[in-house]
Amino acid sequence: MDNVSVPNYSNKPLLTANDEEYTMLIEVIGEFEKQKTNKTTRGKLGNPAETVLRNHMLRRNLNLSAVPNVTIQGSKIENDLLLLKLGVDPNQKSYTSNQVKMVIEVKSSGVGAKTLPNGKLLDPNKSLRTKFNELQATTNVRNYAVIVLSETLLPTGGPYKWRFKEEAIRKENCKVFTLVARELYPVGGLFIKSNIEEMLQKEQMKKTNEFEQLIKYLGCL
Repeated sequence: MDNVSVPNYSNKPLLTANDEEYTMLIEVIGEFEKQKTNKTTRGKLGNPAETVLRNHMLRRNLNLSAVPNVTIQGSKIENDLLLLKLGVDPNQKSYTSNQVKMVIEVKSSGVGAKTLPNGKLLDPNKSLRTKFNELQATTNVRNYAVIVLSETLLPTGGPYKWRFKEEAIRKENCKVFTLVARELYPVGGLFIKSNIEEMLQKEQMKKTNEFEQLIKYLGCL
């Protein structure tokens, strides 16, 4: 365990099959399978978690970029999602800074640290901080968010060392929202439906209620 504080998810409700977050986990698997069959789908819609999160967030009347790998003029950095100002066309591939409210990074779960040529490990939080700092310097967009669909945060397997966390990203006006807390990372991964169903049956997942917090936060920007 690292020395960064971890929210206490013990008192959170168990995830149920009726929860929207569980539906997202299952839909991500379906999207993953579809993209394996049709390689052009990812280029049109983005990675599975990005596609599913976008669809669910659009139902909350948010104006989000509709195509993947969008850019902000002044920067070549490609972004998962952009929260756009009211009335801005969401089908563009590039936007001006004054059309964008927030840059959103979408993750299915935490990722491992990269091994640098010198053998040291690069914390993925630091990589995000570098990306966001460069975006702000070149585009002047100041609001950022990281949405993680699920993460190993509960005993006995958690918290995952390389999880995304605000204290480690250390970027002003950057929020991290993790929608589901898991006890473990299942053998074979998160893109196997039976793994998700088994964790649900064994009560190994909790609903963090951070999806509702995310929607409320974005609606106030």
